[in-house]
Amino acid sequence: MNVIMAGIDYTLAPIHIREKFSFTKSTLQVIYNDLLKNENIFGAVIISTCNRTELYLSCEDGLYINPFELLCDAVDFDYEKYSKFHTLRTGDDVIRHLCELACGVKSQIWGEDQIITQVKNAIELAREMNASDSTLEVMFRIAVTSAKKVKSVLKLSSTESSIAYSALKIIKSKDNIKKALVIGNGEIGRLMASILTGNGYDTTITLRHYRHSDNIIPLGAKTIEYGERYKKLKDCDVVISATLSPHYTLEIDRIDKMRHPCLFIDLAVPRDIDPNIKSLSNAELYDVDSIYSGEVDKNHAEQLAMVNEIIDKYIFDYYRWYEYRKRLVLT
Repeated sequence: MNVIMAGIDYTLAPIHIREKFSFTKSTLQVIYNDLLKNENIFGAVIISTCNRTELYLSCEDGLYINPFELLCDAVDFDYEKYSKFHTLRTGDDVIRHLCELACGVKSQIWGEDQIITQVKNAIELAREMNASDSTLEVMFRIAVTSAKKVKSVLKLSSTESSIAYSALKIIKSKDNIKKALVIGNGEIGRLMASILTGNGYDTTITLRHYRHSDNIIPLGAKTIEYGERYKKLKDCDVVISATLSPHYTLEIDRIDKMRHPCLFIDLAVPRDIDPNIKSLSNAELYDVDSIYSGEVDKNHAEQLAMVNEIIDKYIFDYYRWYEYRKRLVLT
């Protein structure tokens, strides 16, 4: 078995670097197609979240390659420019890292729950794009299963362990915030709007006109068309943006001379809100890195030991499966 993993994460790269490696579905297809032109690469899976982008490769025995360099080549990035921001893992370190990742113990919020779904979605998308192989399929299934077991046995975090609840803590820490605008009707935007309305904030969420059939409106939230977002700013105390847009949803040139909220919160990677907005008078801007800052308690060694005690069994199961499959091939 020759499995190699490389990637960048919040411990190695700031958000302005990570967002360059946040790829659309169409770009991922291009990357997968490029990788699998190499006949010595049997499978590939990319995990991409606001905290990290990681590439897992299943390769011919004896082949040594750097997945991060291949990733940079596939999207025409200068590897030398970004090489200092990545880490590389091989062999046993790969599956242990993946299991710990799925459990949430490598997240900026200790034990966060969303990462299990993100790991699961990554292998499903790779399968959809004909990029995965059996080695990676089983490895990712083992990681998701071990994470579910850890979650059922250990209490790693409170139920409020998501970026939306972290954003709520910031909002609650400020005085005189009553009205909120949420830009984005995706999963995080809807969750944010639901949390805000549930906590008594007058909340408005944007809707995309051309996708009205897909819009889900959180209970208690008001709505406006996405194109009306700038007009709504003058009536709000805080604006939270959480979209998949490749462009800024809020630009400083459109806000500079108008009445604006005192608080801007950007939950997107790539970023939704023009970073220059923080230079406006009486305006605070948080991105995912500043939201998460200080969230991870450094004293989790005991819990991490218990996590690894649980996932050890699943890692053993993975290697037992691999050895059994190898024997079948040889007979």
